[in-house]
Amino acid sequence: MFRVLMFLCLTATAAAEVSFSKQIAPILVEQCVECHRAGKVKGKYRLDTVEMLLKAGDSGTSPVLAGKPDESELYRLIATHEEDDRMPKKADALPAKEMALIREWIASGAKVDVADKQATLSSILPDQAKTAAPPKYPRPLPVTALALSPDGDTLACSGYFEVTLWDVATGKLKSRIGGMPERVLALAWAAENQLAVAGGVPGRSGEVWTVNPAQPVERKRIITSRDCVLTLTASRDGKSLVTGGTDNTLRCFELPAMKLNWQIEPHADWIMAVAISPDGSCIATASRDRTTRRIDSTNGEIEATFTGHECAVLSVAFSLDGNECISGDAEGEIRRWDRHGDAKKDSSIRPSGRTEVLAVDFIDAVTPVAATGNGIVSSMDAKARKTKDKLTRHADRVNVMVVQRIDKTTRLITGCHDGRVRITELGKPEPVLNFIASPGW
Repeated sequence: MFRVLMFLCLTATAAAEVSFSKQIAPILVEQCVECHRAGKVKGKYRLDTVEMLLKAGDSGTSPVLAGKPDESELYRLIATHEEDDRMPKKADALPAKEMALIREWIASGAKVDVADKQATLSSILPDQAKTAAPPKYPRPLPVTALALSPDGDTLACSGYFEVTLWDVATGKLKSRIGGMPERVLALAWAAENQLAVAGGVPGRSGEVWTVNPAQPVERKRIITSRDCVLTLTASRDGKSLVTGGTDNTLRCFELPAMKLNWQIEPHADWIMAVAISPDGSCIATASRDRTTRRIDSTNGEIEATFTGHECAVLSVAFSLDGNECISGDAEGEIRRWDRHGDAKKDSSIRPSGRTEVLAVDFIDAVTPVAATGNGIVSSMDAKARKTKDKLTRHADRVNVMVVQRIDKTTRLITGCHDGRVRITELGKPEPVLNFIASPGW
């Protein structure tokens, strides 16, 4: 029966030349890349790029022999009936149709319709049709990501299959960028004309895009993964973009080319937040594995690990001089640690009891600020280990926070689960702007 299916599939695919980028790469990304990529190389064989796909692993046998599928290690291992040898390991065999496509691709010459052989397979996948965002939202959408443009005039906000852009002065909708992940979970301006967008569908897919807000057709997908990309940030000097998420992988890209510099798995569980030091020399990560790490931004080497938290760490930020980090966890505790990963003697602060600390930052050289699950944004006296002031309060959890500094004025831009964005100027009792960031509201 299996041979009959294979024959029928081969007959169907032989009529048209098999496209590597459109038909083969999606299979490899879905079924194989997770175990055969940088940082996780089973059998010393990688296939996360075209260049690596064609290089032999432990067996020393060429994985792809053009015109000879039965002698090609790649095809042999996915088609074998021996379960101990068959790929992918600990999973069902590939469907007959997918095996037939790979066999036909190799038999017809293993042609690769990709100009850049060093490009990751995930970056060359064909775009999938995206659901269009509704003209008017039936209800306010939770704000899960915000990013302020370099000139301070435009606020990018998460939407449903889109990013919305808002005028900071008036709170009016400026434009909408469609074709984005279903859930937008992180945003960062890499440059005036380059917005990075991360998100996905929980348990199903993850994506990172870069797009020119002025010309939305100018876009590029730089990551495709099996689950959501949760966090990203760009360095102040505009040279690096760092991403992390549910695959426990930290990736560093060179800007503006978006070339992957390195990727590592520094944690045993999801990476919930990342930050880059003001001088761009190092990265701080926060993970669900209860740890935070300090990582060299040039090569991805782990410099220090802080293990002071007793639960999932949700947020992390550098001080303005880069010598100190703060990190917030799911039980409401903020910890301070220095550039070597050592805890401060006065490290533990609880700004709002045991509610989760969803975002942290510094409003000046010595004053941390935290946004929490009970809707409060508080500044803290780190030395006295207590809350200094409650700066603003939302009706629901504050998912995201941006600190804006204009001359001697400091503003907090906060996004709430009820869909509201609030801009608060320190020293003023009422928000200077308060609006629902959902089109039609």
